[in-house]
Amino acid sequence: MNGSLSPGQVVALVAKREFTTQVRSRSFLIGLVVTIVIFAIYALIFQFIGKQTSSDTLGVTPGAQPLVPALQQAAQAMDRTLTITDVSDSAGEVQVRNDDLDAVLTGTPGSYRLVGRDSVGDSLQSIVAGVVRQQALTSALQAAGQDPAAVAQRGTVAVSTLEPVDPQRGERLGLAIVTSVLLFMSLIGYGTAVAQGVVEEKSSRVVELLLATIKPVHLLTGKVLGLGLVGLLQLVILGAIGVVGGTVAGLLTVPTAAASALVAAVVWYLLGFFLYASLYAAAGSMVSRQEELQSLVTPIMFPLLLPFIFAVSVLPGDPRNTVGTVLSFVPFFAPTLMPARQALGVAAWWEVGIAIVLTLAAIVGTVLVAARIYRNSVLRTGARVSLSEALRGARA
Repeated sequence: MNGSLSPGQVVALVAKREFTTQVRSRSFLIGLVVTIVIFAIYALIFQFIGKQTSSDTLGVTPGAQPLVPALQQAAQAMDRTLTITDVSDSAGEVQVRNDDLDAVLTGTPGSYRLVGRDSVGDSLQSIVAGVVRQQALTSALQAAGQDPAAVAQRGTVAVSTLEPVDPQRGERLGLAIVTSVLLFMSLIGYGTAVAQGVVEEKSSRVVELLLATIKPVHLLTGKVLGLGLVGLLQLVILGAIGVVGGTVAGLLTVPTAAASALVAAVVWYLLGFFLYASLYAAAGSMVSRQEELQSLVTPIMFPLLLPFIFAVSVLPGDPRNTVGTVLSFVPFFAPTLMPARQALGVAAWWEVGIAIVLTLAAIVGTVLVAARIYRNSVLRTGARVSLSEALRGARA
């Protein structure tokens, strides 16, 4: 085959074989549907939890009625939904005991009580305590002949920012988390598929037939390229469904931000996949059985897992985190962290450019090393090939 076809044609044939085999398989369609269903379920769960944790129900007895307008204003200022019900002391406690109310506010100025069943939420406590405190302060100032509004004005602090406030910050935060999850799942899933495919061909001796006609580096490149395109197809489908669904549901008011996040995810998926898939293929070539593979691929997962955890736990609260910024330039961390920073709108174009260049350089070095390991190990069956033997090309 090598005598009649160019290296590019050989790679294309192998890639086409891998792509069509995977896409036409029932497992690809089932996996795609299951992933969509899982994401939909997660979205519904988070939406339900968000509504439950951002709302409170409060019973107010007649003596505490004057506080109702202030309570509503305080809840609105904290971006919470507060449902207030007029109750008597006895009826209010019954409703709290039956979980019909989160708490009941009883008493009169100077003797207010906030009664819950076994606990009262911190947010509700904060709203009620702040209003009661403000009422007491207002009464004291009026008794001393002071104007509460004038005193409050002197005690305010003006808040400003050096840069305009991003009105889509919440949406960007959601996009960053979703992008990180999609990239993490795709890189882990299809990277592992590369390793498993190599082991399967090696254990079944199919690889011996293939390498009788094509070079190892061409087989490796084609396999990585083909499976990478399968993962890219799934990523684009999921991303497009997410963008359309989010826009229709009103969760995304700026489709261009979502589209740019999807484009960034595609670019970084390709970079990350070629970086990691070559390592997965090299690991697969060093063993002859699937059960031996896990111990080799686990260390490869850590450089993906650490930035993923950082992207979903640290960056949402501190997008300009110094550690996150530095790590987003490191090639093995960049495919997860840099697109998250892009979605949050804190990554300058030149930062993205530098990270891409560094990652491309790392891909070249990684592919060369992985190709050497693959070439020296893929035809060796039996005992697991050590890394030193794979690099030296030593033979048993």
